[in-house]
Amino acid sequence: MDNVVGLAIESLVAVLLVATIFYCATLDRRLRRLRSDETTMRDTITELVGATHAAERAIAALRATVAQSEETLSERLGKAAALSEQMAVQLADGEQVIERIAKIAKAARDHASREAAIADVERIKTTREEIRREARRDAEREAEAARLAAEPPVSASAAAAAAAELFSNRIRALSLGAAT
Repeated sequence: MDNVVGLAIESLVAVLLVATIFYCATLDRRLRRLRSDETTMRDTITELVGATHAAERAIAALRATVAQSEETLSERLGKAAALSEQMAVQLADGEQVIERIAKIAKAARDHASREAAIADVERIKTTREEIRREARRDAEREAEAARLAAEPPVSASAAAAAAAELFSNRIRALSLGAAT
């Protein structure tokens, strides 16, 4: 029985040795694959580090560009605000000038209408004065005609001519008065 137990232990050790050899062979294949992948991984990591450095440089350049753009933008915004304020002042001044011009134009229109009204009144006065003069002349003619009528009788044809002249003078006076 000692032999059987010894044989059993040795068989178990032999099986374990075969299993260990099989496991070592599998492990060796995996390690070879890992070593070949390690070179690829190192190349990848090297490229990744290079890309990271390039990205850091690009970020630094972008930050500098952003800072410069920010400075330029703030400068332009300041100029724009100053121009805006200046334009607002100029617009207010322009509105005041327009209001003054409107007042001057209104005063000129009012003055022109007053001048036209005064001219109309003067024309009417002149026309009335002419009508009065004409009426005085007509009255003087009538008075002259009446004085002449009181004098010795005039022939019928002379009286008719005087009456026709008197009538035409009255018609003229009336038409001049109606025309104005």
